[in-house]
Amino acid sequence: MEDGSYHCSSVYGKSSPVMRSIVVCTTCKFQDGRKTDDAGRTAGSLLAEALQGLVTERGRDDISVVTQACLWNCNRPCSVVIQDDQRFSYVTGGHVPTVAQAEAILGWFDLHGASERGEVPFRQWPDAMRGHFIARIPPVQP
Repeated sequence: MEDGSYHCSSVYGKSSPVMRSIVVCTTCKFQDGRKTDDAGRTAGSLLAEALQGLVTERGRDDISVVTQACLWNCNRPCSVVIQDDQRFSYVTGGHVPTVAQAEAILGWFDLHGASERGEVPFRQWPDAMRGHFIARIPPVQP
């Protein structure tokens, strides 16, 4: 599943990339500096599993959780990109690999998708998403 690039094979349960996706860095370390837990899993892979678990549990076939080896944001693990080709995309970091954080990411992703341009008013953000945004990237214009 993890091949270091954005290909169809890196999308959980999907045969091809979709317009909107949540991209999770699978090589992100834990915030305390550990590269893996006792079972050999990275923080990024745990966050990706938590996100995919919620998506599956809720029957959300409209969401793709994409894994990517190293998003080059190593100072702010775990890194997640909210990717959209019609609205602003966002680079985020500093996420903990928990179900609660995955819930906040999904909540913000839904607010983003409901917006016209991908701009979610700060007052609507889930508390656990505040302080995690690094960059806003405009959609590619044809």
